[in-house]
Amino acid sequence: MILMMMNNPTMLSYIRREQPVLERLLTNYPKQITAALTATPDHPQHWLILATGSRLNAANTARLYMQKTAALQVTIAAADLYVTYEEADPSVDVVIGISLKDDDPTMQAAIEKAHTASQAHVIIVTNQKSTALTAMADATCDLLTGKESVPYITLSFQAIVLTLMLLAVRSAALQARLTELAVNQELDEFSFLIESMNPTVQRANDFYRKFTIDFTNAPQFTAIGANVLAGTLTEMQAKFTEILRVPTHGYSLASFTHGGFMGTHEDHCQFYLEINTDPAVMTQLQAVKTYESRLTPYIYTISLTGDQPTVNDDQTLQLEAVADPYKAPLLAIIPFQVLAWFIAKSRGINLNHPMYADFQAATKLK
Repeated sequence: MILMMMNNPTMLSYIRREQPVLERLLTNYPKQITAALTATPDHPQHWLILATGSRLNAANTARLYMQKTAALQVTIAAADLYVTYEEADPSVDVVIGISLKDDDPTMQAAIEKAHTASQAHVIIVTNQKSTALTAMADATCDLLTGKESVPYITLSFQAIVLTLMLLAVRSAALQARLTELAVNQELDEFSFLIESMNPTVQRANDFYRKFTIDFTNAPQFTAIGANVLAGTLTEMQAKFTEILRVPTHGYSLASFTHGGFMGTHEDHCQFYLEINTDPAVMTQLQAVKTYESRLTPYIYTISLTGDQPTVNDDQTLQLEAVADPYKAPLLAIIPFQVLAWFIAKSRGINLNHPMYADFQAATKLK
């Protein structure tokens, strides 16, 4: 079975590889991460991360954790927007370019622009070896995923998130912002989350089977959660839109309450992400969910709190409790990856044959 998965990989087989690959990344800490940070300024304060697509979503997923852990200012920019419109900031200490391509001229141009302005230390986060990007970098972080051969990345997304978080942990340790004991506690918490990944895949699989008909027939999907899950919500929106080809939105709670709720209708499928964060935020999320349940019966909860659902809610996917809301995204994205795969199968969508395969050629996109 394992050999067959390797010879004929699917999106689901890559999802199932997230646990072992992230375990390898964690086991390799701090060797690769320390090498990437060698020759960085003594007190780096401002990091610029350049990426596109799901890589950008992964960076946004890790950003708040990085800032909290290492007391960094982390700016994230889409590489194409940065090249054309952004002003390069000379105060940047470290530039991180994230790319999964053999040839990425836009990223090269973005890094050149940033480095010319700041002379910052350049790190490339990639699954590709010996490219033009790695040649121009001061250091490289290998994601250890190999090239993901399906067009909808999942494994690489998670590897990027963990790699960025580990870079922040090591930076904090090198700057004496984290003690050795605190670093080990962070690593232990990451280890616990990674050990929970395959069980999370199975629970999401079971959840799909329980509500197969509802998910298959849904004409619209929305996910809603706290601001710390912004990257997760944006990635959910991207994956469901690309794969299921139906209207999908990922809203922070604030965005939903400031207008997103106006799009609700009786067949609307909504997912609410509950995490251990500010109780006032979770109280408001519960109030929104209660209100929306008057408008549509297709209300589902993904809980990482460890608490039993209120009002005997049998439409809740219970995952392992995650105490740190900044780390919760590592598990929170998995159900959406799994659901996207299975709902596509039930809708008869062949993910081996991408829709509009001639789009890039016809529009002359690189």
